Amino acid sequence: MDLPEFISPPPEKEAIALALDAMIFDPLEADAEAREQATDDQSPPLKAFLLLDASVSPDIPICVEAFSETARCLFDGAAFEDLSEVGPWLIELRRYGDAWDWYVEDGYGQNWGIVLHTRLPMMKLKTHLKKFTKVEDDQHKTYFFKYYRPQHLNTYLPQFDATQVARFMKGVEAVHAETQGTPHVLQRHVLSGDRLVSTRFDLLEKGMPMRVRPPSDDEVDSLLAQIAAPSETGA
Repeated sequence: MDLPEFISPPPEKEAIALALDAMIFDPLEADAEAREQATDDQSPPLKAFLLLDASVSPDIPICVEAFSETARCLFDGAAFEDLSEVGPWLIELRRYGDAWDWYVEDGYGQNWGIVLHTRLPMMKLKTHLKKFTKVEDDQHKTYFFKYYRPQHLNTYLPQFDATQVARFMKGVEAVHAETQGTPHVLQRHVLSGDRLVSTRFDLLEKGMPMRVRPPSDDEVDSLLAQIAAPSETGA
């Protein structure tokens, strides 16, 4: 029997969701465990943040402000008043939180945004990320740079020179972005020394073994037959 998608999602979608969860949150739990074992209460914990482009969907600014997770638009003052409905929004993520579940269900694969690992507190991260929302060309004209769209990040970040990469990645341990056209491929960008290292991960390959496989029709029939059969000790 085919179950509705909200009860039993397609295997590929479920695998991607499971792999994404592991990629984003397993490092946070490993960091927390390592800090606990080292009795390290001085260094800040590793956290995950979602940076979304509200211009992609009108639901984004409405939803992020409604969730219990802390959310901030990168713009302040008059810019916030004018552009908050289409601007970039930063949300602190927690495993199994409403914001994460919503993003995986509705936004992943739609070029909505990127996920960052960092030890920076939210307001410092916001200040850092805001620096890159505008760029200037050779004619000194200023443009908005939507680097928080996965397609743009994956295209332009690897083209940065060493100084630009170091400046962008300062305080950021990893940036994750879906691949346009093949969202089951997640790209992770990290700074190694003075060099950007970009790695592709196949979420289907990683997530399929993590699924709990439902029983087949034959297995269900066999189980029902065993239940219906009289026991050897029965009257």
